[in-house]
Amino acid sequence: MPAYQSYFDNFFATLPLSRVNFKQLGTATLGALREAQLGKEFAPHEAELTAALAGFDVNLTDAAESTSGDTAALRAARQQWLSFVDDTMKDYVTPRLRKLPVYADFKKYQKSKLAALPHAELLQQGKQLLGLYEQHAAALQYPTLPADAQAVYAQLTVAHEERGTAGAAIQGARVALAADWLKLARALWRLKAQLELRFEEPAEVYRFFDFGKVRDGGNRKKAATKVVQAVD
Repeated sequence: MPAYQSYFDNFFATLPLSRVNFKQLGTATLGALREAQLGKEFAPHEAELTAALAGFDVNLTDAAESTSGDTAALRAARQQWLSFVDDTMKDYVTPRLRKLPVYADFKKYQKSKLAALPHAELLQQGKQLLGLYEQHAAALQYPTLPADAQAVYAQLTVAHEERGTAGAAIQGARVALAADWLKLARALWRLKAQLELRFEEPAEVYRFFDFGKVRDGGNRKKAATKVVQAVD
């Protein structure tokens, strides 16, 4: 179960605020708490809120990075590999091996079939095709085929790995975004609960929180969705 669901009534976790405004909200709350001097039972909440604010990075925006660059590179490498396979099939395999039993093995790796595969499976079948190229290079009268094919295949492998690395980094940033946001949200939520034990009137509780920065409309849905996605 996603972490935020364990605090389903913690509205601070999905406030439609920018990271800058959310930290400002927490900072203002901390200032109001210190100024009120409510007693020792609030000391743990002050310490928790102080620690949460110290660990909250308003500049942490990596989760918004696009993977389009890595995706484009992988798409280009994939197309290059498919084109190489197709050209080899048309220029060498079909003219020289069409009447031999091994031709059926090569037909398993036609461009149309490979193009429908996901990246991981395309890489796996590419290795098998490299083996065929190595084995039949002489019959194809293409002695440099194994090396040429390996060079194109290597570009596909590198592009696939780089995209995976970029994806892992962005996922890590999402976890970091969720972690410090929820840490501050929990500190605010727990403080609010303690304030409700002290004060009867809601206005006395909410005077510690500046909700003037909350944005209505489209930004609300967008911000809440971003926090939920960061935790998933």
